[in-house]
Amino acid sequence: MKEKKIKEAVKLQFEMFHLFHKNFARIFHQTGNGPYNLNKNQNRAIMIIGAVDNIMPTTLGKCLDLQKGSLTSMIDALEKEGLVYRKGDPEDRRKTLISLTEEGIAYREWFMEELEKKASEILRRLGEEDILAYQESLKTILAMLKKLDRLPE
Repeated sequence: MKEKKIKEAVKLQFEMFHLFHKNFARIFHQTGNGPYNLNKNQNRAIMIIGAVDNIMPTTLGKCLDLQKGSLTSMIDALEKEGLVYRKGDPEDRRKTLISLTEEGIAYREWFMEELEKKASEILRRLGEEDILAYQESLKTILAMLKKLDRLPE
């Protein structure tokens, strides 16, 4: 019974990913009026780094599903733009952490506002009851993803 439920959950998950990307992922492509000309992965990196303050490059790479070489190039480009900086981990000198600069923080705030505007335009197509159902579903999905994140692989 458990395996049947897992198969159904996997099927629903991939159907959800497809529809999420179709409806929302395009908003990560920066509009022409932004202060920087970042690509989708660079914008996603800024969002992730800002959400956690400091992140190891390997963890960022996992979040973005990027190989080490691509990740290094992306971090170098963001550093050159003055949006991120590398620093040593105070708890382990062998490790490097990536953080947002003041410019990076300001850009992330601007970009969050842009994302919110665009996502709001998309969600306005739904009725209030559907928006509440969507919100509750997202809370449930987020709780499950956080639970999975805490469990050993």
